[in-house]
Amino acid sequence: MPCEAPPYTYRCVDRSPLVGPFCRYVARWFAQWLPPAVPANLVTLFSSGCMWVMLWLAATQAPALAPWCLVLMTGYVIYDHVDGMHSRRTGTSGPLGEFLDHYTDAFHGAIAVAAMFLVAGREGSPWLGPVLWAVTLAGAATMVEERECQQLHFGFIGPLEGMLLTIAYFASWCFGSAADWWLAPRVGGLAVFELVMIAGAGGCLLTAASCARRIGRLPVGLVGFGLAGVALCGLGLWRGLDWWMIALPLTLHGADYTGRVIASHLRGAASPRADWVAPAFMVCAVPAGLPAGWAAVIAAIYLLGRNAALMRGFFKIFGGYWRWWNQSAASPS
Repeated sequence: MPCEAPPYTYRCVDRSPLVGPFCRYVARWFAQWLPPAVPANLVTLFSSGCMWVMLWLAATQAPALAPWCLVLMTGYVIYDHVDGMHSRRTGTSGPLGEFLDHYTDAFHGAIAVAAMFLVAGREGSPWLGPVLWAVTLAGAATMVEERECQQLHFGFIGPLEGMLLTIAYFASWCFGSAADWWLAPRVGGLAVFELVMIAGAGGCLLTAASCARRIGRLPVGLVGFGLAGVALCGLGLWRGLDWWMIALPLTLHGADYTGRVIASHLRGAASPRADWVAPAFMVCAVPAGLPAGWAAVIAAIYLLGRNAALMRGFFKIFGGYWRWWNQSAASPS
C-alpha cells in the first residue's frame, strides 16, 4: 500500500430524475439552516445515527414502530444528501467525507431491509437473507465500478428512488389496514410483501450487472464477495437459522469489502479481495455442531475487527481531513 494518497477528485454521474428536484426543493431547505461552522462529517454521522436508532427500535419491536421508522428514515434520506451539499458550500469536500458517506451506506441498506422485514413481522422469512445479499452486492458493485472507472455512476432508478420507496413503505404501515394488504397471499402463496422484496432484490442484481457491464468484466474481488454471500445465505436456508444469525455476518462482511474497495479507490491501492474466513468458518462450524448463535457471534467479532482495522488504516492517512469545527468556512452560495 502506498504511504501517500493520490490527489482527491470526485466524479459522479447520476441519471436519477428525482435527485435534482429533491436536492433543490427539499434537501437545500435543510442545508441552508446549517451554520457554516458545522462540519459536513458530523452531518453524515447524524444521518447514519438515524438508521442505527431505527434498527434498534425495530429489533426491540418498540411500540408505534412504523411511525418511528418513517420519521427516522426521512431524516436519514434528507441529511444523507445535505452532507454533500454542505461540504461543497463550505469548501470542505475531501476523501474522508466520501469514505464516511459511502462506507456508512454499506450498513444503511442492510438496516433498511432488516427494518422492513421486522415491521412486517416477517423476520423469519427465508427471503430475508437473499434480499440482504442482493442489496449488499449492489452497493459493493457500485463502489467497485467507481474504483475501476474512476467515476461513481447512479442509474435512472438509483439509491434515492429506493430510499423514497422505503419511506412510502413505512408510511403505509402507519395505517391499520396495511397488514391485511401487505401480508395477503398472492402469487404461489407468496404475500405482497415478499413479492415486493423479491422484486427489489431483482433490481439490485440488475444494478450489479449494469456495473459489471460498464466495467467491461467481472472483477475477481466482486465475484468472490458474491459467492461468499451465497454461501452464507445457503447456510441460513439449509439450517433454518434465526434472522440475525445471517443478517449480522452478511452486513459486516458487506461493509468490510465495500469499505476496502472505497479505501483502495481513494488511496490508489490494489483492488481488495473479499474475506473468506468468516463465511468459511460459519459454513464449516455450524454443520460440525457449533451452535449457530455462537458461530454468528464469533464471525461477527472477527468481521468487526476487520472493519476496525480498515477504519484505523484509513484515518491514519486521511485523519487530517476530520473537523470538529469549520474554522474558516466559505459563505453560503
